[in-house]
Amino acid sequence: MTGAPERILMINKFHYARGGAELYMLRLAALLEQHGSHVDYFAMHHPRNLPSETDRHFVSEVDFEDPPKGFRRLGMAGRTVYSLEARRKMRDLLAERPADLAHLHNIYHQLSPSILSSLRKRNVPVVMTVHDFKLVCPVYTLQSHGEICERCVGNGFSPAVKHRCNRGSLVGSLLVAGETWTHKKFGLYRNGIDIFITPSVFARDRLVKGGYPAERIRVIPNCVTAAVYEPQYEPGEKILYLGRLSREKGLDVLVRASALSGVPAQIAGEGPQRAELERLIAETGAPVELLGFRQGNELAETVRAARAVVMPSRCHDNAPLAVIEAMAWGKPVAGSRVGGIPEIVRDGVDGLLVPYDDPVALGEAMTRLSGDDDLVANMGRSARARVEERFDAPAHYAAVVEAYGLARELRRAA
Repeated sequence: MTGAPERILMINKFHYARGGAELYMLRLAALLEQHGSHVDYFAMHHPRNLPSETDRHFVSEVDFEDPPKGFRRLGMAGRTVYSLEARRKMRDLLAERPADLAHLHNIYHQLSPSILSSLRKRNVPVVMTVHDFKLVCPVYTLQSHGEICERCVGNGFSPAVKHRCNRGSLVGSLLVAGETWTHKKFGLYRNGIDIFITPSVFARDRLVKGGYPAERIRVIPNCVTAAVYEPQYEPGEKILYLGRLSREKGLDVLVRASALSGVPAQIAGEGPQRAELERLIAETGAPVELLGFRQGNELAETVRAARAVVMPSRCHDNAPLAVIEAMAWGKPVAGSRVGGIPEIVRDGVDGLLVPYDDPVALGEAMTRLSGDDDLVANMGRSARARVEERFDAPAHYAAVVEAYGLARELRRAA
């Protein structure tokens, strides 16, 4: 294995720990710097951004949750397709601080693929980690109105318009479908990126079905630094969910499963579904406790005190970092058989897999875990061993550096 490039440019629309993609990017950057690389950043301005030596080159902030009115909204829509500002600022950044390789993460909307032309002009090799399904699904999630959907994958993007997949809005759905269609029609991602990385085989297969070249896609699972996580194999009392409180995570299924089984559960996190969950807990009498947002040592102790962790997703979760972290803490995981979760959790070995949207099946899994201390402890040890074998940082670093090497070879041959 050759070493990592000396100067790496990390590119993501947000430069703070907003979600799993940002957390992964920051951890990867730290890992690369530990091995001697220098990492610069390119992102969008935001009040919560971390300090960066290159932030004067960041693009202006735009809020898609609260868009402007009138002509400014039209300009914002144009920016999602192709941002002249992002292209110019990327050009200026590269002139000031040349990069040996660029590693893209989430650039949709706020940055756009316009930055790829600036990277090409400098002949910079480009790698992209595909954290979601935006390249093959206009609304990112392979969902339509809360239900799993793959109608657009490999079939064009008109189904997203027909079914009004973007929040039920015809105009909104037309805009996101048009954006995705334009990017694919002109090959902006296919031609602008040398190597794609997906955290799961599931995601790779959807990219291939959507027309992206299999020979330029590498599957590299998400990772943790296992040594940082002190496992606790002694079973606690309660089943724990940790993450965002939103419908696609299936937390209403968890509440109903707890009510049916009588197995107590805790939910750590915040999100738009909190009020709905409070009402459902009151209606069903489920023994479920909402803990609110937790992080750092408080989160670690919450997980270590749990009996098992549950991930009842009703969407195709690509490769949830929360599952890998739970396993690193020595906890078995009861998860939905969707997306990349079955690639992490081995059913009956380090956790249990159940059909999504099925509170009866999830309740049965929770009952099984709640009634067998030896099973929970043994699965927890298997989960920890799996993390050390497959999801630990050293192996991840080696795989990423190999992908970097392939990207550089392709650039030299172009």
